[in-house]
Amino acid sequence: MSKYWTIFKISWENSLVYRLNFILWRIRSVLQLLLIYFIWWSVFQGRDDVFGYTQKTILTYIMIAALMRAIILSSRASDLANQINDGSIVNFLVKPLSFIKFYFIRDIADKLLNIAFVIFEISLLIFLLKPQIIIQANLNILLLTILAAIAGIIIYFCISFIVSLLAFWVESSWAFIFMMTIILEGFGGGLFPIDILPNPIFKILMLTPFPYLIYFPSKLYLGTMMGNELLFGFSVLFFWVIILWFLIKWVLDMGLKSYTAVGY
Repeated sequence: MSKYWTIFKISWENSLVYRLNFILWRIRSVLQLLLIYFIWWSVFQGRDDVFGYTQKTILTYIMIAALMRAIILSSRASDLANQINDGSIVNFLVKPLSFIKFYFIRDIADKLLNIAFVIFEISLLIFLLKPQIIIQANLNILLLTILAAIAGIIIYFCISFIVSLLAFWVESSWAFIFMMTIILEGFGGGLFPIDILPNPIFKILMLTPFPYLIYFPSKLYLGTMMGNELLFGFSVLFFWVIILWFLIKWVLDMGLKSYTAVGY
């Protein structure tokens, strides 16, 4: 356990060493939040209800979605692609470390740093913009939201790790990583709540792992999910957690069997 704690501390320190990269990432996140916020704010000018949302509920959703984006859609697993391509992955293969645990611990360190900053950023924006938002006080709803967020973290880690493992078979997997980011941001509910889409499309998306990254935990926070909808959501969520966790191990095993390195 001590070796993984060391990995956690080193990952945290590395993030603080490259301050400019981290600051630019946080500035990008704040600008993205402001853009989405003012788009929805302008949509509600002169309207009380749009797509079944009030201004209060949609602005709350946007704020919570920004928090979920910072927590869930941040990953260091993409570094794996570089290490496969440059051959430095062999340094890990000869060490008594779990390959998956190593990257997962790095992810957790990165996420905790993001959480600290995004809470400050959102609090500052709420103080300056003074939007009407929902402060959820129901403990059961908050616990379900946290549970969904934890499951979403695992799902995103698995997806990003699997996409990075494609570097075992292709010269560069960055195109796949970029496409994955765009798809997960849109279909995950980061830009808008996906239930505003036509119902057939929404139902199909809810069978995929994408909405359970941002949309599902953010919608849970609003407290509007009840009964069968709640049960269905968590059933699909945990189904994908199990499937992707087994898939990540299978793809890693297949990749290591086909991998060869010369000169290390």
